Amino acid sequence: MTVTNINVKPIEGLPRLKAYATIVLDNQLAINEIKIIKANNGLCIEFPKDKYTKLKSKSSETIAPLNLKTRCYIQSLVLQAYQLGCDYFLVNKGVYL
Repeated sequence: MTVTNINVKPIEGLPRLKAYATIVLDNQLAINEIKIIKANNGLCIEFPKDKYTKLKSKSSETIAPLNLKTRCYIQSLVLQAYQLGCDYFLVNKGVYL
């Protein structure tokens, strides 16, 4: 599995939420509404959560990497695109706009 594209949409006026991102895996599957948030230790990402989960005591991501290596891989690419300030990042060719 490879992240091939990343779209980043910055958010203004919210203290913790910095942007939303969409990633494309292998040019075939998109994951929308990944949040880029400011945490205590710096920036991190949060995968989409079920809107009904907020009513429960535990919140769970509806889409989530199954291991730390995959989560770190996706997070590093999304944060790199955000920090470069680009709206669109083509990962496999290193092109950003």
